[in-house]
This record gives sequence, C-alpha cells and structure tokens, in this order.
Amino acid sequence: MLRRRSLPRGRAVVGGFLISTAAVVTFWAYSGANHVPRQLYVVAARALTPDTRIAVGDVRVVALDVPDAGVRAQLFGSPGQLIGASVLAPVPSGALIEASEVVGRAGAPGTREISVSVDRSRAVGGTLKPSEFVDILSTLGQGVGSSTVVMAPHVEVLSVTDGGGDTGTQIIVLAAPDGTTAEAIADAAIATQLTLVRSAEQQPGSVVTTVAPFQLSGAGP
Repeated sequence: MLRRRSLPRGRAVVGGFLISTAAVVTFWAYSGANHVPRQLYVVAARALTPDTRIAVGDVRVVALDVPDAGVRAQLFGSPGQLIGASVLAPVPSGALIEASEVVGRAGAPGTREISVSVDRSRAVGGTLKPSEFVDILSTLGQGVGSSTVVMAPHVEVLSVTDGGGDTGTQIIVLAAPDGTTAEAIADAAIATQLTLVRSAEQQPGSVVTTVAPFQLSGAGP
C-alpha cells in the first residue's frame, strides 16, 4: 500500500521563499557590481579656467551611467563637440563639462563672430558653405551715383542658415579677424548693401588687410 506524501508545512515554504529571494538579491548585486557603463561623457583632463579655448589635450572621455535625461542633455559625448569652445566658468580636473560652462566658437583665436542677413542673389547664389572664405563688398547709393568698396577681404564663413519664410535671405555667421573689421561689417550691414564674393585662394603667408570702420559722409569724425 502506497503512502501519500504530505505537503511541505508553512515554515518550510517560508524558508524556501527566503532562500530564493536571497539568491535573486545576490544575483542583482553581483550584476550591478560588474555592470559596465555604456555611455561616454566628456570630462576635463585638467583644471580649466574661464576664457580658456579648449584644445584636444584639455578633455577626455569616461564611461558613466547618467539616468536623468535632463542631465544627459547638458553633457557632451564626444571631445570634438568641445574643441575650440571657450570656457565660461571654472571646471575642476575630472569634472563633467556642462553646456552652461562653455560657449561654442568656430573661428580662429582672436576672431569676432558676427552675423549678417544677405539675399541669396548677393551671397554667391546661396551656395556658400561653412569653412569657405568670402570678400565682403559694401555698396553705397544707387544707380550711376553708387560706389562699391571691399569692406573686408578673406573672411571665414562659420555657418549658413535660411532667413526663414520666403524672404530669400540667408543668415551668415562670419569670423571677423578683429574688432575693427567687425565694426566695419556691422555698420555696412545697416547703412549699405552687402555682397559676399567667394574669396580667391590665399597663398601661405599672404597679408590680408582690412578697411577702416564704415561711416556715412558727414556722419562724424
């Protein structure tokens, strides 16, 4: 005659459950300890001070997990995104670099960024691209009484965007070589008609000159 096996008593069931739970907790603890972060973020390779232009050796990447999407949006995943940027606030060595601590700069050191609105027909038909160079011409007056001068030669184009709508204009950001040239471009953009000419190639060591700030005749000294 076969004897029926009795079911485990309550104490045995609870004991088995606790053992299983402990095993799961141990597994997750082990997994967390051996988890390799998959996200790369840029940190300062040395202490960065305000006005520093970030170079290749100033930054490095580290693997981190940043679960907050809002925080991730303020960080950088590639050193290339920061090369050439200017530091606005002190960044300790090893610290994550946040968007609020830097300002992007694309021109050569010492240049001034300035934007102008130019009709496509006066911007090489809307074919200009970043990293090209242009001569900036300024035309004062109309008809036979008009005159045109080269306001600034060989100025780098940093970015080109549409002016919006059906205006046919483009917003072109330029890297003026110095403050005097930036002032001349700003004055001419208001008082005259600008034309951008794709610049001729410059030989190494060529001297590029600029004109004095534009002034309307009789507008002052």
